[in-house]
Amino acid sequence: MELSYLMLTGSLSGLISILAHSIVWSGVELARGATKQAAGLAAVAVSEALLHMMCGIGLGLFFWLSWGLAALVAVPWWVRGLSFAALCWFVLTVPMLLELAFAQRLSPRSAALTASRWATTCIIAGLACAWSWERAL
Repeated sequence: MELSYLMLTGSLSGLISILAHSIVWSGVELARGATKQAAGLAAVAVSEALLHMMCGIGLGLFFWLSWGLAALVAVPWWVRGLSFAALCWFVLTVPMLLELAFAQRLSPRSAALTASRWATTCIIAGLACAWSWERAL
């Protein structure tokens, strides 16, 4: 599998995930009749979209370095992708959220929003990389 192809897949997955998460979260806030301040939490800055895109590139690289989680044998591609996503989310996001919660006293709502954004990025990138890996072999 080409490294550049997985990195491109990861970068596009990062962009798609943050934009899709923003649309879904905005719809949820609109349905709840949220205030402007709560609706502002759903807004995504360009820098955040770029950060998720770069994270997707890194997830594609990690997937390539792990040989597509070659230790998981006789499982469908989506199980491999979800396993990779869960591992990445746990290793990357949980320490960051704990640090932010203790250092900056994040509200539970902000912590949940951040955790779900990173979970979305990890899941979409993991599934896209696993699917690409499966189709290339």
